[in-house]
Amino acid sequence: MSATAKDEGFIYGHEIVGLLSDLGGAAAREDLRQAASAAFGPEAIYGNCHGDRFDFDGVVAFLNAAGKLSLEGSRVRLGHVPACSGH
Repeated sequence: MSATAKDEGFIYGHEIVGLLSDLGGAAAREDLRQAASAAFGPEAIYGNCHGDRFDFDGVVAFLNAAGKLSLEGSRVRLGHVPACSGH
């Protein structure tokens, strides 16, 4: 977890994109959920640069709508829009 995300009290959504990248760019949604839970805790709050806050499913939906992730049934893939480089 980056210092800024910890200081802000949430995990930036780009951290989920990074986890998916570490998993090879595609994974079952539940595998990504487990990786996020292991990395950030099962009750982690995720956020974006605009101040919105999400649970895991919410941040995945947000990242999908932004084109940063692609949902294909029960699988998640990296999207066509690159994630921000972090904070």
